Amino acid sequence: MIKPQKTRKIIRRFHHLINKRESICQFLCLTESLDEANEKKNDMIILASTKGNINLSKQYEDGKSQAFNEVMEAQLLKLHSLIKNETNSKEACNLTSMYTLLGYIMSQIKTLGGLETYQIASQNGQLKGRGGDTSKLLEKWTRPLLGDRSGAMALEIGSLSSENRISQCGLFGEVVRIDLQEHEGVVKQDFMKRPPPETENDRFDLISCSLVLNFVKNHKDRGAMCHRMIEFLKPQGYIFIVLPQACVAHSRYCNESLLQKLFASIGLTLINSHQSDKLYYCLYQLQKAPSQPKRSSKRVKINDGPGLNNFGITL
Repeated sequence: MIKPQKTRKIIRRFHHLINKRESICQFLCLTESLDEANEKKNDMIILASTKGNINLSKQYEDGKSQAFNEVMEAQLLKLHSLIKNETNSKEACNLTSMYTLLGYIMSQIKTLGGLETYQIASQNGQLKGRGGDTSKLLEKWTRPLLGDRSGAMALEIGSLSSENRISQCGLFGEVVRIDLQEHEGVVKQDFMKRPPPETENDRFDLISCSLVLNFVKNHKDRGAMCHRMIEFLKPQGYIFIVLPQACVAHSRYCNESLLQKLFASIGLTLINSHQSDKLYYCLYQLQKAPSQPKRSSKRVKINDGPGLNNFGITL
């Protein structure tokens, strides 16, 4: 059982490691995407990327053998500058250091307990009395909007509990709860592999995506997920999104204004938003989905400086 005071620390640590791993994998141009639900598979993908280079595979294994240490942590904090410098000087590119860092990240994720521990920490954070249930604000915002929708349907992506407010508030005739891992009352399903809706009954009045988009591997996949959520919405339906506050306040590629413009381009209108010390909440309504939405894979840097993260979404 994870102690309450450690819950937030574990979640932050896990996100930190996943984001750094994503940056390194993008730099190394790994052709196969990693899967946060299967660390054994990720280990095989990374080893395969060394392409039989004994030195690189050795550096990777050396990184995996290291316990927590300040030197490696300092390198992770400087990773953006390190990647930028090596990108600008290909001849001096030190792949061995990148594979050592990758190995270190893998060892730290294993030490944390992997995705299972992250989910337990997230579940603990949603327990009553701890103020961690992000769907409390969802209920407050949507109650006056859904009051006249009898039997409204909701989809909760990345659901961790059937005891949170979205399931207990009485606003919805049915709440479909899915996650990458099966829990009590939650179906194991990857939203990106969910069969496309065939009828109106397969669509939802509301989709909740709380602390999920930031967990998606890269900006292109996040955009693909946003497009896919539109497909599952009924006309005038709502999308409730929760992100770490740092995604909109301390990112090189995202802020609240840009996020609003991006979502407007796929037919979503901002209804409400709120920033706490740790989280950013927003509720959007689908006005009219574009018949042929434009897609762009290029991120635009809007901020720069030390301490910023690389969270972004390209639609």
